[in-house]
Amino acid sequence: MSRMLRLLSLSSCYLFSSLVVAEENPLIRFIDNAQYEVDSSVTGYFKKVAADEADNDDVAFATRLTAKSQTQLSDHISAGMEFYATYSSQKQAYLGAFRNPGDRSRQPKIFDFNSAWLRYERDDFELMAGKDYLQTGLSEVYSPVDRFGIYNLTNPTQVYRSGVWQAGINYFVDDDTLSFKVMPIPEKNLIPSDYSRWLGNTNDPEFTFLAASYQIEEKFRPVRIENAGYLLQYKGTRGGYDFFGLLHHGPSIYPILTYGTQINQRIKTESLATSISAGVLKVIEEWKFSGEAIYQIADKNTDEDFIRYSVSIGYTDSQFANLLGLNQITSTLQWSGDEVVDTENSSLVATSSRAARPFRNSVLTKIEIEQSQQWGYFFTAAYNIVGNGGLFGGTQYKPTDNLSLRLEGGYFNGAKDTLFGRWKNNDFVRLHTIYKF
Repeated sequence: MSRMLRLLSLSSCYLFSSLVVAEENPLIRFIDNAQYEVDSSVTGYFKKVAADEADNDDVAFATRLTAKSQTQLSDHISAGMEFYATYSSQKQAYLGAFRNPGDRSRQPKIFDFNSAWLRYERDDFELMAGKDYLQTGLSEVYSPVDRFGIYNLTNPTQVYRSGVWQAGINYFVDDDTLSFKVMPIPEKNLIPSDYSRWLGNTNDPEFTFLAASYQIEEKFRPVRIENAGYLLQYKGTRGGYDFFGLLHHGPSIYPILTYGTQINQRIKTESLATSISAGVLKVIEEWKFSGEAIYQIADKNTDEDFIRYSVSIGYTDSQFANLLGLNQITSTLQWSGDEVVDTENSSLVATSSRAARPFRNSVLTKIEIEQSQQWGYFFTAAYNIVGNGGLFGGTQYKPTDNLSLRLEGGYFNGAKDTLFGRWKNNDFVRLHTIYKF
């Protein structure tokens, strides 16, 4: 009995001491720092799509729970992660759990980590390793330079970003940052399933002009030193200008098609390429100007050499908006260009990446109207010079900082083998709710 009493006493003392120092426990801090978001939507479609195997429900439901947190493990070491769990009523939109590094599937998982990283921090530099977001570019509507991260394109009108596996260093020089990152695992964007109405009118969402009779086989690069991505970037601020310059070598995000062993077979892969990029942004009172460009040179002429660029101008008005009973109106107009510098080696490449590069020579616009802190309206349009485009708009109500309700819709037009025209039967209206806690 005395032994039991002593054991109980020691256990109580240990529990009490654990509670006292709980605030010093990194795991407890990690849990306390957690932030959650529930992203739910119900989407109604007006038409059926032509493909017999496609999910043709008139109404689709989707919800996504995201949890993220970070904490200090010591004076110089921190850790962070972002986890999601999702559900979609669309057939096989999500399948399985947790993508392993080097996963050979382009289908998103039901449960997965968007990021999970460790960081060692000092006054003038930091070292980082793990899975984390990688963003570049300055353009407001669409950035042709922001192409080194991973996107979930299961529904192109509800795009989610994911982190990539990387290791690197950020070196700080006053307000500037010099970064070097190594991405050892070749990764690809996640695309709609074979049953999705967002797959388009062909059997491939990236080469919309191909006849369905082509058999396209996906090829993944093995994890090797020569297939890794290397990114060197400098970002800075001078005299009211934000600017960056970067150099990258590794797999391109835009795929090509090479010849298969059969006449109607094509192998889809990504060229190894060198990319050089720069951009600048300037704000002058109510005006905002930005421009950026990226020049890609494919190794061994395995793709076209091309320059993708954008120039944009934005204006935020409050005087005229106040006359209309509004807080402010923000308008942005952008040109997204794509120019070919050199052609590919046609004996090696059946189809270049040209058709797989989005927003080639397109006009993009965005208008945001703030009526009050609770109510707002938004309009976005994209038009490509080959004659296809999309128009999107809606209204947003934010009763609190944590809750956002959006009623939105989209309209597509163009030939069936174009970026937007392939979705002519996907005009939609959606109720979109985001709750943060």
